[in-house]
This record gives sequence, structure tokens and C-alpha cells, in this order.
Amino acid sequence: MQNSGKTTLVLFLMSLLLFSQTLHSRENSTELYQKGAQLALSGDLEEAIQAFRKSIELSPSYCLGHYGLGKAYLSKQGMLEDAIKHLKASTRLDRRFAKGYFYLGIGYLLARKYQYAAQAFKTSYSLDNGYVEALYNLGVVFDIMDKKYESEFYFTKYFDKRAKKEEDIIF
Repeated sequence: MQNSGKTTLVLFLMSLLLFSQTLHSRENSTELYQKGAQLALSGDLEEAIQAFRKSIELSPSYCLGHYGLGKAYLSKQGMLEDAIKHLKASTRLDRRFAKGYFYLGIGYLLARKYQYAAQAFKTSYSLDNGYVEALYNLGVVFDIMDKKYESEFYFTKYFDKRAKKEEDIIF
């Protein structure tokens, strides 16, 4: 009986070892997102998109996977609606994700959905006032909508904040 107990224990430990190696070698969503981001930065958008898709397949609720895929789709012809869909998903999954709102605003601006773009840029800036580019884009949106007062307000605010940001860098 002791021999069969030892055999069972050895088999159990061997299977545990094999199982742990399988888990360890498997890619996770974060690694796939980081791989996709590096590929996108190096200009390999198709491979980046594949990495972001795989990230979402592994973890459908992974905010950064949707963000990466949406941002990559912004750069591809004919993928604007898919870009907006994934950027919206990223902001739905993390309501405080300023970058997601910023690029969602870009998507809406490109889709000529100006009210939605304005709201996304406002949300981005309210969550992270380091996104002064959101103020500039608000100026653009309101200029397109022929709302001159709002356009001037946001352009002025952008230039003031940008100058302050540059001043802070110097000192």
C-alpha cells in the first residue's frame, strides 16, 4: 500500500509540474497588450491588431485590450466604427480612463459626431487635466459646429494651459 501511495504522490507531483509549466508559458492579456503596443509603435499595425484581439479573447473585460484595439483601428481605413466600439468599451470598463475618452473623442470627431466628441474630450480633460490637447480638440469641434464663443474659449484655455505646462517643465 505504501508503494501505491508513493506512486500516486509522484504522479500527482509530475502532473502538477506539467500543469504549472503550461500555465506559466501561456501569454496573459497584459503581456499581449504590451506586445501589441510595441508592435504598433514600431509600425507593425497588423500584428499589433492581432495581439490586441488575442488579449480581448483571453480577457473580454480587459480595458487596455479594447483601448489598444480601438486606437489601432483609428489608423486603419474603414475601421472607424470598430474603433469607436472598442474605445467605448474601454471607457465603459474603466469610467476613469482619460486616455480612452480622449481617443474616443478622436473617433467621434473623425465620424463627424461632434456632440459626442465634445463630451468625450470634456470627460478626458476632467479626469486628467494633463490632457491639454483635449482642450485644443474642443476648440476644433466647436469651430466646426460654428460655435465661435465656445471655440475661442477652449483654444484660449488650451494655449494658457500649454504655456503653463511648458513653464513647469523648464523649472
